[in-house]
Amino acid sequence: MKKILALAMVMTSFVFASASAEVIGVVDFDKVVDNYSKVKTLSDEISDKYAEIQRYTLDKEREYKKLSTPLERKNFEESMARELSKRQDAYLKLKEKKEAEIDTAIKNAIKQVAISNKIDTVVEKSVIFFGGIDITDKVVKALNSPSGK
Repeated sequence: MKKILALAMVMTSFVFASASAEVIGVVDFDKVVDNYSKVKTLSDEISDKYAEIQRYTLDKEREYKKLSTPLERKNFEESMARELSKRQDAYLKLKEKKEAEIDTAIKNAIKQVAISNKIDTVVEKSVIFFGGIDITDKVVKALNSPSGK
């Protein structure tokens, strides 16, 4: 009788263990970024802002060369330094904002795909050697769908 009871307990523990096993998904984050259509658009916006700063700097260098007195040059340098600092700050804020938008959209898509596929945990593909369900293509599809962010 004790053997049957012990066997029943062992079998029950296997049933509970298999029922509570976590399903792990994997995502190739680089592939998601490379195939997310909005990344190109946002990257272009950031590049345009950077090019604007470069054009500003070149224009101001030309103006500087036309100045003749040391006092004019000093005042010009101070003014230009303040304006350049403002433009660089605006560029960095834009860059951070756009990168955060992309990161948030990707994380939300991963979460959406994981929930709809009953996946408990999702990790970066590069940190797992074997196993896991690759949901990378589903995440890319979710991001690039008309309802994607």
